[in-house]
Amino acid sequence: MTGLSVQILIPVIASLGAALVAGIASYVAGRGMRSHEWKLGLVRERLLERQRLYAKFIAEADRNVLLIAGAGAKSIDNVMPLLALYAEISLLSTDAVQRRAKRVCDLAISANGIEGSGQDGDHFAAKSAFVDAARSELRTIEAGARSAAP
Repeated sequence: MTGLSVQILIPVIASLGAALVAGIASYVAGRGMRSHEWKLGLVRERLLERQRLYAKFIAEADRNVLLIAGAGAKSIDNVMPLLALYAEISLLSTDAVQRRAKRVCDLAISANGIEGSGQDGDHFAAKSAFVDAARSELRTIEAGARSAAP
């Protein structure tokens, strides 16, 4: 090989090597970033899903109380939508939220009983306890997402 070809060949090989290293680094960084964005998207979806579910549950519990208070229409059918939402909560939520939701459902069932159990309970206190537990759970999920951030 002549001196001129060596002078051209070494910079070309060095440039190709540098481009290869930069390409690999870019691929690894891009893949890590996409994976992180995907995980954050899942957390965002989980938060939104739970927020909607909890809001529907609270609205249904209030609707049930208003049905009984306003029209005095006691029927176990009034509680069925609330129980369906409770089933979803049972699948998605922590034990603390499930216990509070169960208390709200128990009060709704006893309030809709034909003879009434004599134990009406405090709907507002049960609902407030549920909201507190739900907020705590949502904050925990958000904190977990923040701690996973780079």
